[in-house]
Amino acid sequence: HRLMFFFSRCMEHHKRHGRSWVLLIDSDEFLTFNYAHSDNTPYPSPEFRHDLSELKLGRKNWWRRRNSYQGSVQRRLPPAESTTIAELIVSEALEHPWKHEDLACYSFPRLMYGAQVSTVDKISHAVPDGIDPNKFVTLRFRKHAPKSTNDWNRNGKNMIDVSRLSFEDLWKTSGSPHHTLMHECWQEFRFDTILRANHYLGSWEDYNARSDGRRNKKTFLSRMQFKEVSEDDDVRPWIKKFNDRFGEKGINLLNFRG
Repeated sequence: HRLMFFFSRCMEHHKRHGRSWVLLIDSDEFLTFNYAHSDNTPYPSPEFRHDLSELKLGRKNWWRRRNSYQGSVQRRLPPAESTTIAELIVSEALEHPWKHEDLACYSFPRLMYGAQVSTVDKISHAVPDGIDPNKFVTLRFRKHAPKSTNDWNRNGKNMIDVSRLSFEDLWKTSGSPHHTLMHECWQEFRFDTILRANHYLGSWEDYNARSDGRRNKKTFLSRMQFKEVSEDDDVRPWIKKFNDRFGEKGINLLNFRG
């Protein structure tokens, strides 16, 4: 499997350089804090309760501690304007699921954003001068599928702490990017987690740019909008943090990339 081979080589590279968490997502997906909103799904889900009932007591207690911690952190997540995800992980290093004794794989859900465009004032909100927000899917598209259904969002993705694993373990892949490593990862689709990946359909031009026979106008039109829709700006603060850190040079780079 070509993707799994790439993932394993990528993890090997970072392990050799003494790194820890490696994020394994696509170029149209962006990791963000998963703030609790009114459209959050109840936790745990019926499917999760069924799975939990089949676990041994020790494993069951481990899951309960982990899930209780994630729910607690989600309710007290810091503003994205002031804290990065990396800083949160360092500050919570002795807690589930970051501490070294836990599984080396952290799974998080994906949230699908369609091609419905918001009003100009909402797209431009909090965007520094000199940057065209229409060039960035994370600013242009704010409307997403309901968190209560898996039909649009599908299964989540993973990030893996390669420092906890041997080089041999990094090649024990499952064949699926939704639970990359066997014995370490699981498929996540619930939304009371600390992190999530925003998955953007983008414009037709963006969608059609990839050389993929599955991508056609009919498929795009069927996915561009949802019967029920929510919206948020959870990921939006990245643009100000980028501007504050890199200044005019960074803005010029963004405008060139856009």
